Amino acid sequence: MQNQLWFHATLVAIFIGLYGWYHSITDHALQLDFVARTTANLKLPYMEFSGKLEQSPGDLREHKLIKLSNNLLVMCAKDVDATQAAASLSINIGSLDDPSELNGLAHFLEHMLFMAKKYPDESEYIAFIKKNAGEYNAFTSLHSTTYFFGITNQVLEETLDRFSRFFIDPLFAPSSVTRELHAVDSEHKGNLQSDLRRAFQLNRALSNTSHPYSYFSTGNLETLRDSSQQRGLDIRNEMIRFYETYYSADIMKLAVVGNHSIEQLVEWSVAKFSDIKSKGNTKPQVIGQPLTSDVMGKVVHYQTLSNIYLLSLEFGLPEFKAQYKTRPDLYLELLFKRQTPGSLFHYLKQKGWAADINTDTLSQDMDGFNMFEIEINMTPDGLKHYNNIIRAVFEYLRVLVAYGPQKLFYDEISAVTELNFRFYETPGVVNWVLDRSQRCHNPHIVPEHYLSAGNGVLDFNYKDVADFMTHLHPQNYRVFLGAQNHSDVEFTTTEKYFGTPYRVDTLPLNLTDETIMYWTEQYRFHLPTPNSFIPKSTKVVGKIMPPTEVALAPSLLYRTDAYELWFKQDDQFARPHGYIRVEIAYAQTAPLSFDRAAAQLLDKYVAIILDGELYNAKVAGMDYSVSFLTTKVDIEVSGFSAKLQNLVDAILHRLKTLNIEDHIFQDSLTQMRQNYQNKRNRQPFQQLQRIEHPHVNLAYVWSFETLEQQLANITIDSLQRLVTSAFERTYAKIIVSGNYYESDAVDTARNVQQILDSQPLSADKQIHGRVVAIEPGHYIHRTQMSDASSLNGASLVTIYCGSQLSAKDRVITELLAHINGSPFFDMLRTKEQLGYVVYASKVSYETGRMMLVFNAQSEVNPAYLTQRTDKFIRDIRQHIHDHSIEEFDALVLSQIAIKTAKLKSIEDEATQFWEPISTGVYDFDYLVQEIAQLKLLSKEDLLEAWDMYVNPNTAVNYTRIDSQIWPVKSVYPQDSKLSTYPNSVISLFGCLHSNGLVEIGIAELYKFVQHAALSNNVNDSLSDLEELYFSKHATAQTLERITTDDSRIGTAVEMALQDIARSTHKFRSLTGDFGTKNMRQTLDGKWIIDNIDSFKAMQKLYDLAEPETSLAPKYTN
Repeated sequence: MQNQLWFHATLVAIFIGLYGWYHSITDHALQLDFVARTTANLKLPYMEFSGKLEQSPGDLREHKLIKLSNNLLVMCAKDVDATQAAASLSINIGSLDDPSELNGLAHFLEHMLFMAKKYPDESEYIAFIKKNAGEYNAFTSLHSTTYFFGITNQVLEETLDRFSRFFIDPLFAPSSVTRELHAVDSEHKGNLQSDLRRAFQLNRALSNTSHPYSYFSTGNLETLRDSSQQRGLDIRNEMIRFYETYYSADIMKLAVVGNHSIEQLVEWSVAKFSDIKSKGNTKPQVIGQPLTSDVMGKVVHYQTLSNIYLLSLEFGLPEFKAQYKTRPDLYLELLFKRQTPGSLFHYLKQKGWAADINTDTLSQDMDGFNMFEIEINMTPDGLKHYNNIIRAVFEYLRVLVAYGPQKLFYDEISAVTELNFRFYETPGVVNWVLDRSQRCHNPHIVPEHYLSAGNGVLDFNYKDVADFMTHLHPQNYRVFLGAQNHSDVEFTTTEKYFGTPYRVDTLPLNLTDETIMYWTEQYRFHLPTPNSFIPKSTKVVGKIMPPTEVALAPSLLYRTDAYELWFKQDDQFARPHGYIRVEIAYAQTAPLSFDRAAAQLLDKYVAIILDGELYNAKVAGMDYSVSFLTTKVDIEVSGFSAKLQNLVDAILHRLKTLNIEDHIFQDSLTQMRQNYQNKRNRQPFQQLQRIEHPHVNLAYVWSFETLEQQLANITIDSLQRLVTSAFERTYAKIIVSGNYYESDAVDTARNVQQILDSQPLSADKQIHGRVVAIEPGHYIHRTQMSDASSLNGASLVTIYCGSQLSAKDRVITELLAHINGSPFFDMLRTKEQLGYVVYASKVSYETGRMMLVFNAQSEVNPAYLTQRTDKFIRDIRQHIHDHSIEEFDALVLSQIAIKTAKLKSIEDEATQFWEPISTGVYDFDYLVQEIAQLKLLSKEDLLEAWDMYVNPNTAVNYTRIDSQIWPVKSVYPQDSKLSTYPNSVISLFGCLHSNGLVEIGIAELYKFVQHAALSNNVNDSLSDLEELYFSKHATAQTLERITTDDSRIGTAVEMALQDIARSTHKFRSLTGDFGTKNMRQTLDGKWIIDNIDSFKAMQKLYDLAEPETSLAPKYTN
């Protein structure tokens, strides 16, 4: 085996040598464009690009491109308006460079790199980032691995020092190996329910097995720990060898941005990163194509978890990195996604076979090869006719080839990219450093384009497009068909890592020979007409004002019984962009579940219609959103201002004249059923946070199971009545913001009223969303995953805090969430290895109370997760108390910096205005209020709030909901068990069962815990438990396993003893007698929520918020 590894290493060295020889020529040419410099303070040597960077006239940042003495390329940017700084380092090594015998090694290395010898504390970096209101992460792609952070400007130098040491003297602590192996494994298991990842892995597994594309890139315990042990290898040593071999400064790209001087950023970059070792160009050359002839010409049927119908045609391509300025793939994307008559999409929708079409490549920067995919989201009828869909695709391709590349359509793309480049909207600092550090791996990009690559103007090249299309022929493709159920298909194989059932067959001859491109179906495909939405005018009507003169709120122009009109002309950005939003209230009675289901069905119907008719608007640099909600219609448009008003008019005309057609109605029903059913396959933590949480806390929100049932009651006539009645009486809230005159806003409002042509809806008839006022108490709700293959469950603890309408309560809850985040992650994720997804945050709705939430997803039973969360909550007060004055002040300043950050675009500003308008509070100065409260806060304010709301021992009106979702394979506690036994006992019971101790009953276990709690000695209790139960029911192997920390039995015993000893029943009657309302309690006083809708019916609703200021419109007639 060692000889095989030596041979592998030798081949790599040869490839690196050849690859390095080629790039040395390029590097020599690049060297001529750089001139020698030394830093201002430390006089450290570096090279500076002497040419002119291609930079948008709208980009106000100052940039420098430098090369360090170790050949590391760095892009520095000074942004005087940035309240945050950021850096990203990307290395041109990814999962394609994994050894064949250790799949996932590059990803494992990414996990292990966050500690350095200079900073050996395993949680120091995370704690430092969080303390300074920062963020950090890393990810491994096929061809690169990228590490990044965002942080307050004041500590950028300190953060760069910590960050750089990962690549200079990484610690690779032996104590971290097992933990991070489990973290990688947990990350993979968290992806098992993702159909996107399942399909991608199947695609790779069925490629040329001698090509690294076929490897399993995430990795798991089997491919890393077990595979290395079987070969007599030490996984840590192999990971270090991988690092030493490939992590070279020569193939790294760094981007740094902050509000410091450009000279200072250069100084820090040179000082911190020049010590990364230069090992030459260590990037292995990828040889060959993964889509070889033996894997092409196949049709792969595979089973999905979600109720979807996917058809994917995949074509092999050569590398096309050199075409970064012409992007021939975008030309094909434009034509395939067009839904105008004569297009493929229009034909497939007309036949009722497809709901969506997308095209994609792996990445424009792939080395040695690429792929082009045409993915069609089919209807059930489309699955039956997939052969004809494939024929239609090739017929359409034949037509496109016959016409030849058309500059007219390429010019549409180019015109929009040119406008986007000229009126560049500066992205956030983190997004910018990520984009720059990754894009510049492409060796074909000349230094002049390092700043503009991906954002610059595209050039039409007939040959590039024509050459690209030559690869899209019937001898160079394969087909993937994904669905939950395939009629007349018997799966023969299961993919190794995701367990996806599939079957591979050879495509029939009539789908692989040239006759497919001359299909007999009578439909005349042709090229689309020119795009009428392409903006002609880019005149900017406003002017940039000094910061002290920028308007902090829009003006109320009109307020009538039918509408209110808000307006703000751009005074910050000087770009031809606009934002228009129209919210039309129509409901007159409190909605029922039928009404919500009907509104969501209509929303889907409208999306199907508009996506086809208005696709050209999106191509032209405009975006729109139309949401048919239960009580209102919300229309939002943004982008180039010249034709946004036309877009609003087109949307309103379509809604007003909508006639429900049967075939679209049926398509909408099918898609809505799919949407509801697919919610069951979301990851457990997402089901709790994104589905259950709003269901519990918001009125007029029902479970997707209830809504799915209501679909059966909706007819074409009832949906048509909803459309008609929605516009009989209305009240519209309108904002026009950006590159407009006041008269443009007035015209927009007038057009809205003329198109609606409705009677006014009085204020007392308007129905608004309401927030549920949960009565004080400790509640528990549990449910079970419907996907039997899911290994994970989740726990979500929600604790209700101060009022959403109080600026002081808002900032206190934000600070508490921020302080909780790092130690909660450190305890559950880093130290206890309870799963990949662990976080603490805050949640709020329009009114009601702020909430602290603690979410964790794991294979460990959810009762245990809840208990560990409870342990954290009980202990964290001391951590808050121990903050020094300096640490607290730094925390406050970091929050102020976030709230004072300059907005990046007209859309950002307008959406910030919209929330106060939509809620009816009109508190446009809410950020000013919050900043003022932050400046007044002390640590004692946080401790007082903690004791008032969060501390279960002191909170008088303690309000908390423990939500749990259990995997099917766990011992799922039925309500009878929950109502009898404390959660801590269920937690212990689950840990015993997961370790093979299935003979122990929960009744006898509870009695044991009650008795053991009298002495409250964990070690004695474990000994007694082993003597009484383990020895009778467990094998010697099981006994050995459960004595380790991994079993978690010892911790579960400790928590159970503490829980019983506390005997806290203070919540059993805190809020009145829920028992008379058919609610039950656990022995430790938690109210059991059996049915969320019934529970909500027992609660009151918060009142609507009152306006903070009286409204005085500028005009009265």
